[in-house]
Amino acid sequence: MRYRVWMGIGVILWMVAGCSLPGVLPSDKETGGEETQGVNPLTGEVMEQRGAGRPWMVMVNNHAQARPQSGLDRADLVAEVLAEGEITRFAAFYYGAREGVVGPVRSVRPYFLDLARGPQAVVTHAGGSPKALDRIRKEGLSSLDGIHGDSHWFRRVNFRPPPHNLYTDLEQLWKGSAQKGYGESSVESPYIFSRKEPGEGRAASRIDLRYHRLYRVGYRYDPETGRYVRYTQGEKQVDRETETPLVMDNVLVIRAPHRVIDSSGRREVGITDGGEGVLFRGGKAWPLRWEYRQGWILPLIDGKPAPLAPGKTWINVLPVDGGLKYGK
Repeated sequence: MRYRVWMGIGVILWMVAGCSLPGVLPSDKETGGEETQGVNPLTGEVMEQRGAGRPWMVMVNNHAQARPQSGLDRADLVAEVLAEGEITRFAAFYYGAREGVVGPVRSVRPYFLDLARGPQAVVTHAGGSPKALDRIRKEGLSSLDGIHGDSHWFRRVNFRPPPHNLYTDLEQLWKGSAQKGYGESSVESPYIFSRKEPGEGRAASRIDLRYHRLYRVGYRYDPETGRYVRYTQGEKQVDRETETPLVMDNVLVIRAPHRVIDSSGRREVGITDGGEGVLFRGGKAWPLRWEYRQGWILPLIDGKPAPLAPGKTWINVLPVDGGLKYGK
């Protein structure tokens, strides 16, 4: 009955908006702000009929021994930030997908917790730095910790050495979240999704990023699909389960201050500081500013939210002195 009521409301809203749903119908319509029933607030695309519940932010390992990873292709939104040394870590957000293997799962850092705040995501991780674990306890953050109390929702595999062998499944995370009382939440995304481009952009069919002198990332635009294909250390990155390339509709590159804070190489990253960035979509680039607003990284052009193409978005958080080149 509840679903039918919401569907009725959705139809009325659809008619009032001129019969347009985000990411599906004509490009002169935009969507953003408060969640609409059946529309994923992280992608602007229509979801399956099943209730969405809470998003998860899964910390996914990106060590060389952890590649290729599982489940990144199903994430709605992925943020990539340096962890220790030259290695980045992925914060993969899942809201539309509710099944499939994800991993390897790795530990969390405080700046990733800042990313979980806006979507009210259940932080899914394998332990964490002392500061991160302390924040989870003190702030009462929703958490599924694969090595501290929630291990029954995770498993170790035998085809990878520890600590690169901890995996989970989205169905297990659904069950774990329900058992711990992490009920549904209303996700109010500030993102605007539109098929209209934000003005005239610069050619950007090739994107090259340098996080560290020992770690580089690339994207190549595929005009046939209208999406970017991901490369890591010069190799096309694929999903381990399906062997399909990782692709995304938006690539958002932002710069943030990084500072090493201990002998283990842990960092502080200015996720909340704001700064410069570039949005890539449709083979073009738009320089912009970004701000941290109510727990979200929000790209801005002329002070207004930059329209994202409906679909998946990858956010690359570069050090201020990181490298960025793009062009034809």
